[in-house]
Amino acid sequence: MDFKDFTASNDDDNRRLDKIIRVFIPDLPLSEIYKLIRKGLIRINQKKCKAESRVAAGDIISIASFIADSKGASTDETKATGHEKKSDKLPSLPPVVFENQHILILNKPYNMSVHGEENSLDKIVLEYYRKNAAASSLSFKPGPLHRIDKKTTGLVVFSKSLEGARWFTEKIKNHEITKLYYGLFQGKVKDGDWRDVITNDRENSAGFFTVNAGNEIIDENSRYALSHVKALAYGSYNGDPVSFAKIHIETGRKHQIRAQSSLHKTPLLGDLAYGGKKIAGSRQDFFLQASELHIPENELGIPSLIELPLSDYFKEMLKHCDINKSDV
Repeated sequence: MDFKDFTASNDDDNRRLDKIIRVFIPDLPLSEIYKLIRKGLIRINQKKCKAESRVAAGDIISIASFIADSKGASTDETKATGHEKKSDKLPSLPPVVFENQHILILNKPYNMSVHGEENSLDKIVLEYYRKNAAASSLSFKPGPLHRIDKKTTGLVVFSKSLEGARWFTEKIKNHEITKLYYGLFQGKVKDGDWRDVITNDRENSAGFFTVNAGNEIIDENSRYALSHVKALAYGSYNGDPVSFAKIHIETGRKHQIRAQSSLHKTPLLGDLAYGGKKIAGSRQDFFLQASELHIPENELGIPSLIELPLSDYFKEMLKHCDINKSDV
């Protein structure tokens, strides 16, 4: 019987064979995986094994060709790591801000979802990883390591290794990574701290989800949110005051900046979902850019500061609001 061989990488090390196959060939039911392993149609280093057998980096996992071919598996030479069908319709990878073997930091464009949609960024990154990973993993898939809204632009971090994913996730959890945003707000933003409570809401009549910001815990979906705000410049839009401000968020709640700014009577200009006034003729509903990541000392080769300049379109909008580049 013919077999196709796949090499386990460092990110597959010490993982159970059945769990690797479950990720590697997601179309196979778990019961079928057990059956194939038991019959010797999936092997480690040419030997029959058990579902709970541990795989080491460098091991060769052999899968009967009729299984691998029917499920779209690829040989080592192609460096494929997953088995979803390649989509020729996926957009190009957004500009890379930083990349090494552990993480990938991208400049996410406006109106692109990070995950959960047909052409979302996670699918684009997965295809990029398959084509470019020097040591492709059978069981590891890159994924976003923090949240960023569909209509927010700027820095978003993806994992490229299990080590990178674990390290970054832990630092985010412990508030050791600082995320800074720039936004254009209605009214005059005052320097200070926004300490509020955000409660997840249901899908509204327009077909999208919003959250509620307030001062008290409402239910089990309520979470404290803390943002530090500093006004950088003031201007006007159609005769009304606007503010260009920098926001450092200590918590990562859904729509945190959007909801808190609305609660504090200075919503993002153009953010209709949270009380902002429409920006006529704009290609963006509102302007909020994730621009800086401050990262603690590490052994993964990640710089202490990842910085992204304001987009040209954001600068155009500031100029339209009489906020000169010298003011920023």
